[in-house]
Amino acid sequence: METPTFKEGDLILGYYRVLGVIGRGDFGIVYKVRGERGRYKGKIFALKVASNPYAVENLWKEAQTLILFNHPNIISLQSYLYKKDTKELYLLYELMDVGDLKDWVLSKGGLSEKEALRILWNVVNGLAYLHSRGYIHSDIKPENIFGKKVLKSVVWKLGDFGLLKIRGATSVLDVKGTVGYIAPEVFRGEIHRSSDIFSLGCLLHFMLFGRDPFETEDRKEKLRRNKEVIYSLPEDLSPKVRELLERLLERDYRKRFRTAVELKDYLLKEGLA
Repeated sequence: METPTFKEGDLILGYYRVLGVIGRGDFGIVYKVRGERGRYKGKIFALKVASNPYAVENLWKEAQTLILFNHPNIISLQSYLYKKDTKELYLLYELMDVGDLKDWVLSKGGLSEKEALRILWNVVNGLAYLHSRGYIHSDIKPENIFGKKVLKSVVWKLGDFGLLKIRGATSVLDVKGTVGYIAPEVFRGEIHRSSDIFSLGCLLHFMLFGRDPFETEDRKEKLRRNKEVIYSLPEDLSPKVRELLERLLERDYRKRFRTAVELKDYLLKEGLA
C-alpha cells in the first residue's frame, strides 16, 4: 500500500494541520504540522507517516523505545498512533528546525574545531544516556543528528533509532549502517557500545573536513578503507583533536573508549568539552 500523501492545509487524523513537507526517506514522509485542538493546540511538530510494512515494523520498534527516553540531546517522540484498518503508522516528534548535521556542515564547508567539539559534546551526552541504559545506537552519522534553535544557540540531538540494539542481545548481526561510519568489527558480525564510538570518530572527521575518513570516488575502495580503517589526517589539526580522532578511530574495539560515558570523562579531563 502506498503511504498516503498530504498537501499543505490538509488535516491529518483530525488534529494536525499540514504546514509543509520536511523530508522523504525510506521510512516515510515527514511533515511540518500544527496542532489544531487538544493538548497540542497551536504547537508545531514533525509528523512522520509510514505504511510500507518494512518501515512500519522498524518505526514501531523505534517508537516503543523512544517514547521511554527523556534526554535533552535525544529527539523527543511526543506520541504515536497505528491505524489497523489502513496499516498506517503516525509518529509525532518535536520539530528540529535547523535540520540535520550533514546539511549544516556542508553549507559551511566544514566547521572549526571549537564548533565541531561543541556539537560532539551534545551528541556524546545523548549517546551516554543510551549506553548507560545498555543500548547501542548502531547508526550514528550526520543525517541522524538534528539541530534545534534554543535562544541564540543550536542544540544538537541524536535521532533515528531504527537500528537501535540492546547490548549483548544480538548473536547473528546483519551489517547495516552507512559505509564511512561503520566500525570494522561490525563487518565481522560483532557490535559493541564502542562501535558507536568509532562512528563518532567518523562524525567528528566529517564535521571538520566535510567528508568521512574513508571518502573516495570508488565505492569498493571506500568499503575496503572502512573495513581496514585506512585514512590519513591533515597536518593542521591541533594535537589534542588529532589524538582524540586517532583514539576514536582505533581499529581494535577493545582499545577504544568502551562507552560514551568514558568518552565524556576524557573530553572533560582534556578540556575538549
